[in-house]
Amino acid sequence: MLRKIPTKTLPADRQLTIVRSHLGEHGTALCNAARLIAGDAGTARVLRLMCELREAARLDRSARRRLVDLHRLLSLEPVGDSFEPDLSAWVLLDPGSPEVEQICLLTDQLYDLLIEVGALDEQQQAEALALQAQGVA
Repeated sequence: MLRKIPTKTLPADRQLTIVRSHLGEHGTALCNAARLIAGDAGTARVLRLMCELREAARLDRSARRRLVDLHRLLSLEPVGDSFEPDLSAWVLLDPGSPEVEQICLLTDQLYDLLIEVGALDEQQQAEALALQAQGVA
């Protein structure tokens, strides 16, 4: 028996598209924030993530992990790896300074991005299950 070819296909990786868009808009500010917290290693971390996502075909697990790790860095949460930054430079920043306010804003925006990526995961799973239920998957 022949299988039906689905006429309604799932679009390209929407998560990758929104993450690329976010990093395109906020990449420089994220580099600066990561530099304030972790020095050159923080900047390198953001640049590596941006380069990786530029060449990616989809948002894979390792890229998601690095996005979460970036959020944890900006939130000053310990990452738990051997590359954990020295946060001693952070104590030199005034909590009321514009830099700290910018870091907090970037952290909140990155959190919203992670939530949006998770919601798209759930939506894609629901669409895939619906297609499977129709017998075309």
